[in-house]
Amino acid sequence: MTLLQSPQLVIFDLDGTLVDSATDIQIAANNTFEELDLPQQPLNQVKRWIGGGAQVFVEHALDFFGKSEWYDQTYRLFMQFYRALPADRSVMFDGVQGFLDYLKVAGIKMAVVSNKPHELIDPILKHLKLDDYFELVLGGDSLVDKKPSAEPLLHVCRNLGIQPENSWMIGDSSKDAQAAVNTAMPFVGVSYGYALMASDIRPQEIPHTVVDSLEALIPMISVGEDVYA
Repeated sequence: MTLLQSPQLVIFDLDGTLVDSATDIQIAANNTFEELDLPQQPLNQVKRWIGGGAQVFVEHALDFFGKSEWYDQTYRLFMQFYRALPADRSVMFDGVQGFLDYLKVAGIKMAVVSNKPHELIDPILKHLKLDDYFELVLGGDSLVDKKPSAEPLLHVCRNLGIQPENSWMIGDSSKDAQAAVNTAMPFVGVSYGYALMASDIRPQEIPHTVVDSLEALIPMISVGEDVYA
């Protein structure tokens, strides 16, 4: 049980936190593998490679196949296929819409910090009609450094005029948790994501909690008061 203070700003990861994009990523990946005469991969395997951005995704896949020397061609093909259909099968996770609507009505600022290339984020947000919720959206190529560096979270805080300790980072991976630790920002892990089980995303250095649905956080939004999670 960890003391969390109601935030003035909530920063979200994208894949595995707000959006279930794994099927679109799987389709792009398997189209790429077909071009390279590599075996098709099931969804559960593809999910294991998500979280570090497109470059890291391709690196993980090629490490799996023992073909790391194929990186340049594989990355080019993967991005070609993913750009063509970035949001065809992507959906919001249960509880996301209600939580975003609640934060919007409460006047709490929101941002997205993803390791996905920025060019792929906007089509997904627009497809799901989420593009009007966020005051700032950063991809893995928006700044020099990406998560787990503190810089993307600090960049959001500086631009929106809110201190890290008055913000929450919400994500599903160790990169999200470590970025929060590096920023001294309270962290909320989601157990339904791709990267880790809930028991693995409990950074002891900062206030934190883990939830099974974002709507479980609504009772914790109480401006000016501390709440227990």
